[in-house]
Amino acid sequence: MQHEYEKYEHNGIHYEDSYYLPEGAADSYPIVLVIPDYHGATAYVEQSAQQICELGYIACCVDFYGNRAMPKTSQEAASLIMPFFDDRTKGVERAKLALKQARRRKEVDSSKTAAIGYSSGGMVVLDMARRIPDLDGAILEWGVALPWQLRPLPMIEPDIGNAKVLIMQGTDDPFNPLEAVLSVIHEFDEAKTDYQWILFGQKKHAYSLKPADNLEIQSGESPLALLYDAETAKRSHRYIASFLDEIFN
Repeated sequence: MQHEYEKYEHNGIHYEDSYYLPEGAADSYPIVLVIPDYHGATAYVEQSAQQICELGYIACCVDFYGNRAMPKTSQEAASLIMPFFDDRTKGVERAKLALKQARRRKEVDSSKTAAIGYSSGGMVVLDMARRIPDLDGAILEWGVALPWQLRPLPMIEPDIGNAKVLIMQGTDDPFNPLEAVLSVIHEFDEAKTDYQWILFGQKKHAYSLKPADNLEIQSGESPLALLYDAETAKRSHRYIASFLDEIFN
């Protein structure tokens, strides 16, 4: 596969998204945005983008904060992501900017777009599905699935797009409490959204993130909410491959 970086600037912030393209890409391919968790475009997220490229798509690993920022500790990462939780329109606008850049590339079929997000990135991807009408698919891989009713006011008006949605999480994930899950399910059912919700029994948050790739563990922390599980990681990848094949082929 080919690997390229694309630099651009917006509102004084310099971004550098990472692209993975099928080898010798000459035709136009569907594009999948990869929105990272609150640690930014880490090696793990880059590897995930590579796996998507191997399925035959262009994957864009989004430099979410800009300046290739990858905060190592949970405290540092939380300080950067909280503005996006406090005003969830910020995350949608960041994703729209990355998608706009991606669609300009000659190798990209701009009519076939999807996004996958991890943890906080999953929250952004879910809000993309609510706010970007021409998005084909939205995938949450242990993403934080929050109902649109929470905050801020601009998110209150329901405006579900046409994207199909795939959500995968562990039943022992403290960042996805049952009441939040049920609220999103009710929202989707009312909007007649085409969605799938895959539950992995007794699995925690970040089940596909190996300890060797976990920046918090590398920083000396012991995150109790995170627990890698190799079998679940394999299963989730199969679900992702099947979902992308369904929406693009």
